[in-house]
Amino acid sequence: MPRHHQIIAVVIKQYGTGLYRTCVSLGTGNMTYLGTYRDERSATEKIGQFWKAWDEGQIRQPEDLATLITEPGSEQPKATPSTSPITPLAA
Repeated sequence: MPRHHQIIAVVIKQYGTGLYRTCVSLGTGNMTYLGTYRDERSATEKIGQFWKAWDEGQIRQPEDLATLITEPGSEQPKATPSTSPITPLAA
């Protein structure tokens, strides 16, 4: 599937924790955290899984990302879709 939209898929290193977060944005106003990993290689592999699913047409809207979200503290995909594991910051 051609990439016509501006899609962002990144690995973010959280300094101080040594953890790596995988984030994907399919468009303005949308950011999904796919998982948190102890090593950069695992996080990069998750981003690779995202791009493969995108290229195969399995992802067309933000809700389709649920199959790629991993449980906190685990590197296994969630069995059911859910909301983002990140809660809003208190004002």
